[in-house]
Amino acid sequence: MRRRRRQRAERILPLLLSFLVLCIGAGVISIVWIRMDTKDRSGKLTGPVILAQAKILEKRLPAEALQVPQKQEEEAAKGETEQREDAAAAMEEPEETEAPSLRIVLDPGHGGPGLTDEQELGAIYRDTYEKYLTLEIARAMEEELSQYGNVEVFLTRDTDKAMTLKERAAYAESVGADLLVSLHLNASLEHNFYGSEVFVSAFDWFYARGAGVGQSILNQLTDYGFVSKGVKTRLGSKGADYYGIIRECKSLGIPALIVEHGYMDEDSDWSRMCTEEALRDLGQRDARGLAAYFGLEKGTVLGELPKPEESIPAYAVAPDTTPPEEVWYKKELQRDGRYLITFHGAERESRVMYYDYSLDGGVTYSRLNLWGTKETIQFYLPLTGEEELVFRVYNNYELRTGTDGVT
Repeated sequence: MRRRRRQRAERILPLLLSFLVLCIGAGVISIVWIRMDTKDRSGKLTGPVILAQAKILEKRLPAEALQVPQKQEEEAAKGETEQREDAAAAMEEPEETEAPSLRIVLDPGHGGPGLTDEQELGAIYRDTYEKYLTLEIARAMEEELSQYGNVEVFLTRDTDKAMTLKERAAYAESVGADLLVSLHLNASLEHNFYGSEVFVSAFDWFYARGAGVGQSILNQLTDYGFVSKGVKTRLGSKGADYYGIIRECKSLGIPALIVEHGYMDEDSDWSRMCTEEALRDLGQRDARGLAAYFGLEKGTVLGELPKPEESIPAYAVAPDTTPPEEVWYKKELQRDGRYLITFHGAERESRVMYYDYSLDGGVTYSRLNLWGTKETIQFYLPLTGEEELVFRVYNNYELRTGTDGVT
């Protein structure tokens, strides 16, 4: 019996030793496999280590924690998808069109010391120079226009400096001007005229644009109390525009107009320009007239500006160069001792504007009176019947005809 047990033990022992050797070898190989190549060149954990670490994490961390990296990856992928979709949508959306903008150049008339050229001073009355007043009007107009959308404003001068008409027009071209507005004040040789007037080019589109803006500004000035002498043209001896600033701007493709606000040498007009407040009011009215013509709105940038209705003349719009016609008068004694005067004057090319009269045969004359809209007017005069009456009628171009045959 003992011999059999010894023989069985001798057979099992080698098997046990072989199994033990195999186990020890497998353990060594496993340890080496886990420890080798733990990091690649980038410093990141690699193959075996990742598997080993995952096993450890599964034991130590709850299931929710193990899902965090997966959630982060899903959110990152979702973010990338949204970014691609936003980029595609941005490419499909049309680009916003730039709002239309007008470039307006304001030209304060005159300027400079006037030492060699008195025109730099402008009209000289009431102990002041026109050049200072036009600059104040321009500044007020600029300030008012800056409150409207769709407009950029430039000044040919913002100080008292001399500039030629060619330089003013060239400046307007350099800033890409759509329009130049030259600002002035008036005076007359006999110091008796009053009212506002605008001069524009006589030719095609330049006339249409200038006349449209000019009339809109005149509407503002008449609301202020000025009398409107209208929008007018003037031609030189060679048939071109007479005024240099209009002519120079036209040669560069820029419409221009001259605004004569009123007469510095006439009391009623002067009362509307004799203070800083009055000059500021003039500039603001000029701005509102211009804005109204182009359809600008205060504090609003429009995506599209309304197109002004402009009638382009087929031929040059010539000025009136002839005085009124068919001028006559008659007087009738009334029961109250006054004389009723019937006065007639016809104007075929422009319009009758004023009239005046003399009681001493033309030595002195009355103030200019507004004519009205009819060819024949009537009014009363306190006369003795012995006066030597002379009547004169004027058109809005300041051309006149007298009842004594003198023009």
